[in-house]
Amino acid sequence: MSLLARVNNSFQDYLLTEYEQSQSTRTFFVFPLFKLLISIFMIVVINQFITTYLVWIGLILLLFSAAIAVQINIKRYLKMLLGLGVIYPIIVGIPLIFITKESIIWSFQIHSLTISVSELGLIGARDFFFRIMCNVSVILFLVLSTPFIHIIHVFHQLHFPKIITTIMVLTYRYFFLFFENLIKILRADDCRRFSKLPFKKRFNHIGTIFSMLLLRSMQRGTKIHRAMMARGYSGEIPDISYKAKLTPTILYVGSFVILNLLLFIIFI
Repeated sequence: MSLLARVNNSFQDYLLTEYEQSQSTRTFFVFPLFKLLISIFMIVVINQFITTYLVWIGLILLLFSAAIAVQINIKRYLKMLLGLGVIYPIIVGIPLIFITKESIIWSFQIHSLTISVSELGLIGARDFFFRIMCNVSVILFLVLSTPFIHIIHVFHQLHFPKIITTIMVLTYRYFFLFFENLIKILRADDCRRFSKLPFKKRFNHIGTIFSMLLLRSMQRGTKIHRAMMARGYSGEIPDISYKAKLTPTILYVGSFVILNLLLFIIFI
């Protein structure tokens, strides 16, 4: 529960300081459409055309250096990179080590189950780790240098369906309320119990907790919707216009072109 509380506090802190932190970066006045398109293009290149883990490592270091150069909040960058770009691919990539049965370098047996570690599995897990970390670095560079309202403005310019942008805005804005409800339920549950439940009964108890969470979330969502309607909400999130500057945009795009030329030379 303490972990959920820390996650909730971190997310609320991010919401409160997101615009100010983005505004202090040197890429704040870059036209957000270019930043979004460049990030998407880099993700496609990373996943479709790069197959060498050394290039992924080079891009990770390059993006980290660029984050320092444009004055992104490095503490927040590293914290989010640790959670999304390191811990997640390690947890997901560990089974890849044991899947492949070719080129086995080590094996051990647990009762009647034989578990083998293969060379191909290690290579696959290594490539998966650095590829995901590189993707997360690109996304973090975009998110920490671009306010969320500017990204939504770009979606409006690209004529995304209004229902999609509305869901994105409401999810982003009220996501922390989900954690608040969960933390309150878990704290109330701890206060009502003096001993741990048997192992088999824990699953039923967890199901009950999540049922209560669903009901409370629906009740809270109804109250929020009524409050929004009382304040004039008509089903559409108002767009906030944004005026970019030409010089930072040219420098940003120029740096991207130079990076792609370097990658092209490396592959040739």
